[in-house]
Amino acid sequence: MGALDEKTGDTIDAVTPVDANPQRESFDDKVSLDEVARQLNATPEEVLEAREHSLALSLEETKESAERLVHQHGLDPNFPAGALERLKEFLANDDIFANPDAHTREIGEAKIEVSLLTTNSPYAEVRAVVDAHDDVTLPVSTIRSWTIGLFFVVFIAFINQLFSVRQPSITLRAEVVQLLAYPVGKAAERWLPDVGFTLFGVRHSLNPGPFNKKEHMLISIMASVGKTLPSSRYIIFTQWMDRYFGQKYAKSFSYQILLALSTNLMGFGLAGLCRRFLVYPSFCLWPASLVTIALNSSLHNEVNHPVPGPFKRIYSMSRYRLFLAAFAAMFVWFWFPDYIFGALSLFNWVAWIAPNNFTLTALTGVKKGLGFNPLPTFDWNVATHVVQPLVVPFRVTLNTFVGVFLGGITIIGLYWTNAYNTGYLPINSNLMYNHFGGSYNVSKILDGRGWLDEAKYQAYSPVYLAASSITMYYYFFAVYAATVSYAILFHRHDIALGFRSLLRSFKKEASNDFKDVHTRMMSNYPEGIGAILVGLA
Repeated sequence: MGALDEKTGDTIDAVTPVDANPQRESFDDKVSLDEVARQLNATPEEVLEAREHSLALSLEETKESAERLVHQHGLDPNFPAGALERLKEFLANDDIFANPDAHTREIGEAKIEVSLLTTNSPYAEVRAVVDAHDDVTLPVSTIRSWTIGLFFVVFIAFINQLFSVRQPSITLRAEVVQLLAYPVGKAAERWLPDVGFTLFGVRHSLNPGPFNKKEHMLISIMASVGKTLPSSRYIIFTQWMDRYFGQKYAKSFSYQILLALSTNLMGFGLAGLCRRFLVYPSFCLWPASLVTIALNSSLHNEVNHPVPGPFKRIYSMSRYRLFLAAFAAMFVWFWFPDYIFGALSLFNWVAWIAPNNFTLTALTGVKKGLGFNPLPTFDWNVATHVVQPLVVPFRVTLNTFVGVFLGGITIIGLYWTNAYNTGYLPINSNLMYNHFGGSYNVSKILDGRGWLDEAKYQAYSPVYLAASSITMYYYFFAVYAATVSYAILFHRHDIALGFRSLLRSFKKEASNDFKDVHTRMMSNYPEGIGAILVGLA
C-alpha cells in the first residue's frame, strides 16, 4: 500500500498489496486524493476508507456490485448522476474485462467508487451526518433515558393537544425536546449516583456513564412520536360536538384512549412491517430524519469532520458553531414579523394597492385569497408550513410549488365560472355551507342513531363547498389513483425486492438482500414486534 503525505494529502499510491489469489486485480497509477474526492463528492477521509476496502475487491466482485447499483438506482433521483454515468461507462467497456492489465487506472477508480457506494451510504447528505460505524458497547435503554424521555413525551403531548384547538395553534416540535434533553441528560450524568440493580444478567444503573448520543437519540425518537397527536382526536371532536353527531359516549375516557391506542398501534405495526419496503433499501431517504441525526451529532461529536456542501466545496466549520449562528439569527429575526411589525407575517402588499378591489384581493390575498403574491411572507413559520425547503431536495419544493400553482388555476376556473355554485361562497375556505350561505349544521340531517336521514337532508339543505375545497378533493382522488400507477411503473422492482426479502426472512438461513451499510449494522439488533402491534390494534 502506497504512502500518503498526511500534511498535504496530495496523492494515493494505488498499489494493491501482494495477494496470493491470481484472480485479484491490481492497479498502480497515482490518483490525486483531492481530485477523487471532488469527483465522487466525498471527503478525503471517506475516499481513503473506501480505498482500503477496494484493495480486497476482485474485478468480478466490482462488476457485480456495479451492476447491482445500476439496477437498484437507475431511476433514483437522489443517486449521484455522475456516479451512475461512470458505473454505466465502466460496465459498457468490454475491453476492461477482456484486457484488465491495460485498464488498471479505470479498474482502480471503479473499485474505489463501488466501495464508497457500498461500504458507506451512496448519498453525500447521509454520509455527512450518519456514522458508518456502530459502537455496540454504548448503553441505550437506560433508566436515565427512559425517565427523561417519558417526562418530555407527557409534556409535549399535553402542550400540543391543549393548544391544538386554539387558533392559531401552538405546536412544540421534537427538536425542542432534543435541545432541552441534552442539558438535562448532562446534568443527570454529573449529579446522579451510580447505583442500580441487575436484571437478567444486565446491570441497570441510574448513572451508567457519560450521557451518550444513543440515549439522546432514543429520547428524540420518543419525542417525535409523542409530539404527533393521534388522528383519532378528529373522530372524537366530530362525534362529541352537538354541531356534528352529538354522540355523548365519545366523551368517555376509556373510549378515547382505546380509540387512540388502536389507531396508533395500527400505524406503528404497519410501519414495522413495511420497513423492508420503506426503510431498509438505501434509496429510501427520509430527509426529516437527517435533520434530527445532524442535530444529535452536533451536540455529541467533539471532532467535526469536514463535509461536502454547496458549490462543490468542503466545509470544515463545526456543526455546533453553525447551529449557534443560525439560531441567533433566527431568534433575532423572529421578533420582526411576529411582534414588531406583524404585517410582515402575511404580507398582503399587492392587495394594499387597491384595498376595495375584490378581484385583486381574491387572487393575491394571503389569508382569504389564493395568495398569488411574489413576496407573500417574511415569516419563516409561514414559508415552511407546507414544505421545509432546507430539509427536502429542491425538486420536492419545486414540485410542490407547481402543484399549488396548478391548483390555484383550477380554483380560478371553478370560481369565475360559478361551477357547483362556488361563486356565491368565499374563494378559499375549508368550511361546509348550506343553501343560505351559512355554516352547515350536520346534526340536522342525522337520525337518532347518528346515521344520515335522507328526508331531513332534503328538507334542510345540500352541502355546498368552496372552490378551494372542491379542488382539494379533485386532486386527492387523482393522487390516490396516480400513486398506484406511479408505484407500478417506477418502483415495481423495489417492491418485489421487499417482498422477496420478507419471504426469505421466515427462513432460518435467509440472506440479506439489502447491502446498505446502515441496514447491515441494524441487522445486529432484534427485529421489532410490528405484527404483534397490528394484532393488538
